[in-house]
Amino acid sequence: MNKNNPIYLSVVVPAYNESSNFQAGVLDLPLKYLKQQKYPWELIFVDDGSTDDTHNLLSKVMNRNIKVLQIPHGGKAAAVTAGMLAAKGRYILFTDFDQSTPLHQVAEFISAHKSGADVVIGVRTQTAKDTLVRKIRSWAFVTLVQVVALPGIMDSQCGFKSFTHTAARKIFSKLKVCLPQGEIAGGYMGAFDVEVLFLAQKYGYAIAQVPVSWIKYWSDRLNIWKEPFQMALDTFKIRLYGILGKYE
Repeated sequence: MNKNNPIYLSVVVPAYNESSNFQAGVLDLPLKYLKQQKYPWELIFVDDGSTDDTHNLLSKVMNRNIKVLQIPHGGKAAAVTAGMLAAKGRYILFTDFDQSTPLHQVAEFISAHKSGADVVIGVRTQTAKDTLVRKIRSWAFVTLVQVVALPGIMDSQCGFKSFTHTAARKIFSKLKVCLPQGEIAGGYMGAFDVEVLFLAQKYGYAIAQVPVSWIKYWSDRLNIWKEPFQMALDTFKIRLYGILGKYE
């Protein structure tokens, strides 16, 4: 391990109005898992301009391993990017606050990194609590993404992805389409994961795809019609930016 960078794993968690999830104890298991690990780790929460008590609640669990960043509300892309660029670990994972993919599955991701992967992405194999309409919509978007921007990627949208430190710094410093411009409302996300993986492929990073269990928790933050339309537009824009050489 690099003596100048002793942290082995960084975990980045975007947080936007998560008071109810916090109080329901969703952090208990991931914190317990991390505390059981023998390697040095850090947990970075990025408070994405929450308007509830999220920041105060997170501040109560801060210590030398757990950090809380606070940014103006910019949506998931802005929050994850801030955390990824602040992280110091050899491997850096971002995951959802609600733990729809349990953190303990990162062990398989680390194994994939040790086998040579620069980027490891989750492929959802269990979608309990998801609706038929959402499954169909997800299938349509995944198909569009594979055709337009990400050939060979089975599941671009799973919010459980890890990167080597070098890959994270390169990719997240080059995002152009999905970082918000001006003030936004709600839980805006856009085709954030698509742009991240498009850049990973463009820069020649080795990508491993690892099956993960996943549970869809209900949320009213994203407009179920407007958001997919915006994501589709973003996907075409990402491909266009690639053709025009804007990611060089």
